Amino acid sequence: LFPKTSAVGAMGKRKTAKKVQKKARPRVMGSFDCMYCHHTGSIRISINKKAKIGNVRCSQCNVDWDTTTSALTEPIDIFCEWVDAAEEANAERPAARGGGSSSRASASRARGDDSDDDDQDAEDSDA
Repeated sequence: LFPKTSAVGAMGKRKTAKKVQKKARPRVMGSFDCMYCHHTGSIRISINKKAKIGNVRCSQCNVDWDTTTSALTEPIDIFCEWVDAAEEANAERPAARGGGSSSRASASRARGDDSDDDDQDAEDSDA
């Protein structure tokens, strides 16, 4: 009349909830390669959230650079800003030099005093 149950104690047992598995958040790199001394993993980036300052420091060549940060700034953002600032500074240096001797030669030609023609100037004054 009554169906037989093979599991003893199956009645009245509560189902246990499955434990929630947290997804592993992808980690952003914390150490980077120095673009000045080329040591691998020597750049350390620290962020002071209260002072809103990010710092880049190389443990090998002691390069140090600071920038302002926001609440959403990550170490990779600070590293990229540092690389961009360094490339911008390097791009300005050759422009400031003006190409060396060629600019001096063109400036002297503009004034009209050619230092290369000193022999001819002396001959012209003798005549």
